[in-house]
Amino acid sequence: MNMTRREFVFCCSAALISAMSGASGAILPQKSRAGAFARRKRSYSVSVLGDIHFDSSDSSSYHSDYTHSTSRQRYEAHLAEHVRNAEMWKERLPRLIRASGACLASDAAFALQMGDLVQGDCGNAATHKRMLDDAFSFVKNSYGGDLPLVVVAGNHDIRGDLRTDGAKETFERWLPNTMSSELGILVRDTTFSFRCGPDVFLVVDFNWPKPDLKLVKRLLKESEDARYTFFVTHGQVVPCDQSRWIMLGAQERDGERRELRSLLAKRNAIVLCGHTHKMEFIECEFPEGRISQFTFNSVWTYPRQSQLAIYASGEDAYGSEGLLGEYKPFVRKFMRMNAAGHYWLRVSDRGVGVAFYGGSATTPTQKFALRMNNA
Repeated sequence: MNMTRREFVFCCSAALISAMSGASGAILPQKSRAGAFARRKRSYSVSVLGDIHFDSSDSSSYHSDYTHSTSRQRYEAHLAEHVRNAEMWKERLPRLIRASGACLASDAAFALQMGDLVQGDCGNAATHKRMLDDAFSFVKNSYGGDLPLVVVAGNHDIRGDLRTDGAKETFERWLPNTMSSELGILVRDTTFSFRCGPDVFLVVDFNWPKPDLKLVKRLLKESEDARYTFFVTHGQVVPCDQSRWIMLGAQERDGERRELRSLLAKRNAIVLCGHTHKMEFIECEFPEGRISQFTFNSVWTYPRQSQLAIYASGEDAYGSEGLLGEYKPFVRKFMRMNAAGHYWLRVSDRGVGVAFYGGSATTPTQKFALRMNNA
């Protein structure tokens, strides 16, 4: 399943597409797993799932103790999400994830889940941990149980009544321990990095009050020799709409946001993210360098989302209102798509590409080039 040079070509034609219609007490595994990552060849693949909001068709399984301490309106909005998830998880989401496992490439290095692994809203710490464990086991077993699975911190992964139910504290213990075991390194925080062959993957928690920019800068400094810098986070770094719910998007952190943008541009970083429940690809050329960003979506809300539909394409389609106006002069490529499915990231000296599989497809629906080299 290696991608050819031709397959890297980025196509933005709607006609063509429609035709193709760290915890210090963590128990580490054998050190050979970490060594295997470091020795990974210069060409490899990574399975990617977007948000999946793991849940049950029976709301009492995880939500029987859930209440919300803010407003009735917000609580009822959350209950509506439980109904959505129950419908998806009756059949579509399990089928999608198993299809991803069925496409396991011979050169697969690991699987990556882009945050919102679970719905949350459990009401107590014990149930929240059970939900995390159940979700993780389901995804990992879909790949046969041996492929390392890396999870990114999403907003739903810490969501509950934050004042009483311990969802955030539970996740912030669970993730470092689980990632330590999966990667064979000591992960102490919900922001961490690991090497895969000549590349670095910086996995960054975007949930307020994170990210810790000092930690992110240290991890960048430690990996200056990387061939590719993958910046992996739940929320976007480059906004694709007017929402400020992006990395460091709060107004009082605009200085940090611009500093991070400059640091990533200097590294010509490739940003991998989720959160929006849309598929999006954007590339920006800043004075310091380039940022390419791909947004993954596996929230298969409606059956028709297995078919890719473009509703914005080209740099002129990128908005200019609010925060978008700050980025618009630097936008060189832009696509927004309504689609849900699973993905394979292909990495080599020739470049970095994404193969999208709509819904539970086992053959690619569309391919995108995130980075092309002359090698």
